[in-house]
Amino acid sequence: MNERKRVIIGTAGHIDHGKTMLVKALTGIDTDRLKEEKERGITIDIGFADLMVDHMQLAFIDVPGHERFVKNMLAGVHGVDLVMLVVAADESIMPQTREHFDICRLLEVQRGLVAITKIDLVEDELVDLVEEEVREYVRGSFLEGAPIVRVSSRTGAGLDQLKAALVQQADLIHTKKTDALPRLPVDRVFSIKGFGTIITGTLTSGILREGQTVDILPSRRRATIRGLQVHRGSVQTAQAGERVAANLSAVSVDQVTRGDVIVPAGRFEPTSLIDARLDLLPTAPRPLRTRTRVRLHLGTAEILARVVLLDAHVLMPGQTGFVQFRLESPTFAVPDDRFIIRQYSPCLTIGGGCVVDGLATKHPPFHPEHARSQALIQSLRRLTSGCQMERIQVWVESAGRRGISYESLAARSGLTDALLTEALSSLVQAQHLIEVVGQTRYYIATAVYDQLRSALQQMLAEYHQAHPLSEGMPREEVRSRLISGQRDEFSVALFGRLLQEPVFDAERDVVRLRTHQVSLSPQEAQQREQLLTAIQQAGYQALTLDEVAQRTGVNPTVARQLLQPALNQGRLIRLGDLLFDADVINHLKATIRAHKAISNKLDVAAFKQITGVSRKYAIPLLEYLDRQGVTRRIGQERVIL
Repeated sequence: MNERKRVIIGTAGHIDHGKTMLVKALTGIDTDRLKEEKERGITIDIGFADLMVDHMQLAFIDVPGHERFVKNMLAGVHGVDLVMLVVAADESIMPQTREHFDICRLLEVQRGLVAITKIDLVEDELVDLVEEEVREYVRGSFLEGAPIVRVSSRTGAGLDQLKAALVQQADLIHTKKTDALPRLPVDRVFSIKGFGTIITGTLTSGILREGQTVDILPSRRRATIRGLQVHRGSVQTAQAGERVAANLSAVSVDQVTRGDVIVPAGRFEPTSLIDARLDLLPTAPRPLRTRTRVRLHLGTAEILARVVLLDAHVLMPGQTGFVQFRLESPTFAVPDDRFIIRQYSPCLTIGGGCVVDGLATKHPPFHPEHARSQALIQSLRRLTSGCQMERIQVWVESAGRRGISYESLAARSGLTDALLTEALSSLVQAQHLIEVVGQTRYYIATAVYDQLRSALQQMLAEYHQAHPLSEGMPREEVRSRLISGQRDEFSVALFGRLLQEPVFDAERDVVRLRTHQVSLSPQEAQQREQLLTAIQQAGYQALTLDEVAQRTGVNPTVARQLLQPALNQGRLIRLGDLLFDADVINHLKATIRAHKAISNKLDVAAFKQITGVSRKYAIPLLEYLDRQGVTRRIGQERVIL
């Protein structure tokens, strides 16, 4: 037996053209559930019904036809597989017929049919005229050549032919992919005594499972799926393309609303900035300009937003352009999500398109002479036309020296871990990206990484030329200058990755080019030995750099350069301004440990007696021994460990 195919069918059409009555005639279900709908005799909110025909499970989403309730229609039509455009034989094509059909085209619904209703109310000749008008109207659209079925919900005429046509069209629908992460836009929220909060929606991608922990975006509330139903039957898993009811625990009914999206826990982020490609309808009443306030319909959500044009100063009716939506309240989106925009007032559908980047950064308005605008347009084109790997590469390149984490790429792309890891591995193998491993994985464009490596080489070469007697440049100075003073996890990990390159050597606190060697003249070698001997002879009575330079007659600047390698190598130990010979310090450690045989207690007076030093030297030496774990301070005394 073949697996049952599930298809979502959305109605569309003008008010009072018989959409709800037709769904009831097909399924036996009245989708008008609200008291007000029954009293007024019009559909106000979306309703749901289903029908089993052969191997096909057809789920109907019935939408309101009144112009005042188009926003409700948009909440229902976003996830449909095919549309049933309803045109009444006694009125033909009307304003909401046109607006609903524009919406279906903008959302890129791929298949559908036309039902001409109320044929029992008019003569056959008039039905012929309406059918001809419909054929002309849909020419050049996805409904060109689609079935046009004449039907009467009152007499039942044509219902069998309509069911057959629906099954025929549904057979042509490609099953939605379940290898993507699950996303369930919420279109209805209610509660049932004994169960709690119930949400419904069309699962647009992936698989949801009973017991799964989920996030509710954009609020970020966390919940667990206590139970799932598909077509009023309990299931353990729900798949993309199905109408789903989910019983959520840990949230109350007033904490979820239409427009929210149920997603896997900890995976996605809400957004207030969306980059998109926008098609402005030829019927739009006026050009679109930057900062225009619009109503953005995305999934089941309606959000007020300002439009910023990114590749033009003005978008004329019938034109396509890149825009950024700056939202007045957050939402959730991933690339390729379809959307509709309507005028703020009066409410009228003026365009739609697809999301290019659901976690965009703020862009300045378009300036054709600015290189930044040109680079942005090029990136948006690549994001629009490229494959998933191309998109990932663009996002990493756009991050520049900041890099981007695996988690950020996962939230931005909407890909599963398997697909994302595969894409990243291919890009790293092809040498387009560099992987930088810290507490998490980060990625940086190879071109940017190469620039940093070249900059580091140049920086060290200049330093070696200016300081030929120095073994290398202080590590922290290198990192700060190279990565603009940042010290976040990524910059630290990136710096460590750069230092692993074979052209560099890093020892203790210095970094140098591997080819660099300190070459001392005979005079400099003699001066260095004089300096080291003076420090060694000073013993515990340590000298400062200026004091040892004065004692040996070596210029202080030259002395600093000559002694730095010994500090880097650990031959000398600096405590504040004092320089100690490492052998002297090691002898001190041995002396203190030997004193433990006499007493394991040590105060400043006893230390001064053992070493013969004044308090000036005793305090820094004792603090050093504490840090080295030789002693531990307890009050005014120390314990020898």
